[in-house]
Amino acid sequence: MDHKINVQLTVELAHQCVKCSACRSVCPTYSIVKEERSSPRGRLALAEAVIDGILPLNEDIAKQWNECAMCRRCEWICPNEVEYKEIMFRARYSADKETGKKDPIKTAVYKGLASMGSLISKSAMKFAPTLMKSYGALFKKDVPEYNGVFLNTGIPKFTKLIPKPTAKPFSLRGKKVTPENKKGTLLFFTGCMIDAFYGKTGENVIKLMEKAGYEVIVPEDIRCCGAPQLYGGYVDLFEKLYEHNKKEIDRYNFDYIVVACPTCGGALKEEYGYPVKDFAEILEEEGNLVFRGNGEAVTFHFPCHSYTAMKMNMDTYRNVLKSIENSEYREGSEAMMCCGFAGYFSVSNYEVATELQKRKIKDIENTNSSYVLSDCPGCVFNLMDGMYKHGDYKNISVQHLADFLAERLNND
Repeated sequence: MDHKINVQLTVELAHQCVKCSACRSVCPTYSIVKEERSSPRGRLALAEAVIDGILPLNEDIAKQWNECAMCRRCEWICPNEVEYKEIMFRARYSADKETGKKDPIKTAVYKGLASMGSLISKSAMKFAPTLMKSYGALFKKDVPEYNGVFLNTGIPKFTKLIPKPTAKPFSLRGKKVTPENKKGTLLFFTGCMIDAFYGKTGENVIKLMEKAGYEVIVPEDIRCCGAPQLYGGYVDLFEKLYEHNKKEIDRYNFDYIVVACPTCGGALKEEYGYPVKDFAEILEEEGNLVFRGNGEAVTFHFPCHSYTAMKMNMDTYRNVLKSIENSEYREGSEAMMCCGFAGYFSVSNYEVATELQKRKIKDIENTNSSYVLSDCPGCVFNLMDGMYKHGDYKNISVQHLADFLAERLNND
């Protein structure tokens, strides 16, 4: 299989930006730092200066590039259709090569994700809950549970909720369900977080798609989609994942790949070239399922990659939410702003990520809703963490959209 990502940061790419500054109005990091270097325009100007030989590619410039969340909201609003993702991952790749220095923690994270689904990772996940509790006992720290995840209270400053591994990690692999009168076949690309931590969410996606009339197949041997590695400039790792996943996916006959993680969906659509749909798109198109709420008020956090990488119409989510009987949808004024997770970004840029998280939680609380939903496992994890630390977690529940809908599915 001949596939090679172009890693060259070309003059043509670097000079795409016309410096109009529209991107600054939607950039999450710029909204907090308020400095040009923290805006897409500023980062692109550095890339342009490097490619033109005006500035040397050093660690300081690499640091500015690595402080980007890669939400791609700048692409979403750019009037000149600047290929920000292409420029930034090539810039990061070039910086690692030029400086000879890679973040060891980020490297470990990306390699760990790349191994998800392997025999070693499957075995390790089985012992994770025990290790977490042992960690708490060793440091005489409580590791209480909140909303199905562990709270890690043992690390000063960097305190995040740690997702509790699902009861049977990777148990969805190889599963196939077929309704009596099937309308088509969907290949469900579960993604790392659903496989390892949110197994119930995966089960609910399958349930909803089957009820909508679709045969659903879960590939047996998929790995991480590779988006985190590619965005981070770890192109070699992405290439290996691409080769592995392409070989596995091409074993199956299907109409669409269905996802419940827009980052996976964006990679599969843009990099792999597959026909991809979010499960919410299927629900909206079919419109044959009835959901009945319990009189609750609901708000929604729109994942950035839904409308940037997957290029979904956000009315899809609105229409699905508004179709729920006896439930009121309330949209926050910053419902489409980044929540501050962005994978490793929330670790390497903890202070900025925390400010974004706080702002998101405040916006959610301003809607006076009892539920906040999202369609991204990473966002769900980050919203849980934020609600526990900064919000009214006792009265506001955080859920993946698939879980909320499955619980309210009318089976009459």
